[in-house]
Amino acid sequence: MILCESDLAKFAGLLNDCKSFVLTCHTNPDGDALGSTLALRKVLINMGKEATVITPDLAPTYFSWMPGIKSLMTYERQQEECDKVIDAAEVVLVMDYNDFKRVRSLGDKLLASDKKYVMIDHHTDPVAKTDVMFSVPSAAATCELVYYLLRQASLWQYVDIDVATDLYTGIMTDTGGLSYNSNDPDIYLVMAELLRCGINKPEIHDNLFNSKTMRRMHLTGYALGKKLHRIEKYPIALITLDKNELLKYHYVTGDTEGLVNMALQIKDVLVSAFIMERPDGVKISLRSKQDFPVNEFLAEHFAGGGHLNAAGANFVGPIDEAVNRFTENIVPFYAKWLKKSAK
Repeated sequence: MILCESDLAKFAGLLNDCKSFVLTCHTNPDGDALGSTLALRKVLINMGKEATVITPDLAPTYFSWMPGIKSLMTYERQQEECDKVIDAAEVVLVMDYNDFKRVRSLGDKLLASDKKYVMIDHHTDPVAKTDVMFSVPSAAATCELVYYLLRQASLWQYVDIDVATDLYTGIMTDTGGLSYNSNDPDIYLVMAELLRCGINKPEIHDNLFNSKTMRRMHLTGYALGKKLHRIEKYPIALITLDKNELLKYHYVTGDTEGLVNMALQIKDVLVSAFIMERPDGVKISLRSKQDFPVNEFLAEHFAGGGHLNAAGANFVGPIDEAVNRFTENIVPFYAKWLKKSAK
């Protein structure tokens, strides 16, 4: 991956000229959002800069082990303090998102602030206007993009084991443990370089995949045993959970992480959908195999987006309406894709 030389030069200029930075990521931050912001924050601190990560809402508790995560500020809970930090900063980094709508009320503050903005992201069709933009949809994760940025901007000397751990975590989570969006051989060279930094790979994997609570396991069992079904005659699986079901299992943010991937383990299932009711609306997550474009489906029917095999959307309205819209449109979309693939 070769980044634009002029953008690298602009980025280097900001690093030379500016002292204070704020790093932001999208709502419901996942491992890639947290890993990329925390890693770059630590690099900036190692350079002698002031750097703060501000998330729109709380990070899932199962990421509480990640290096640097205790330094996070949360806009929905600390708005006044966050506003002061943003006002004092010279540069705002837009990490793992490309539209200020993805950060809710934090986006209003950012849009009203006269700062220098740098976007580092791997989602398609960027909307947010920034002074410097590293937008690479072909990257498996924003953390992979940050790795190349650090290499090509001559910043690797500031990488330590904490930075490498956060980058490794983001790549692992955004590729489903290297099971999708990871066909480029170079990503394995990136992982090898991060391992050479001395990260504790077994500990990271235990934290990511072997640290579920009994409550979360019970919710997963219920979702798979009672709420998973296939659309008849089609390779499409769907799981739905409403607010009462989540309440019954004492749901906390992150308890359903990875649930959407599980249905893809079923033989002949091509598309997996997870639709969950949240206090602020309905969250829709899709995963797919082969080249079925779940990002195009969500963009067309839910104003969502993401990547070819992994995408998401938010729906404002009753969960039943979201489910009906999904089931009514996914079959004709699949039929159209099948016809196109046969040519």
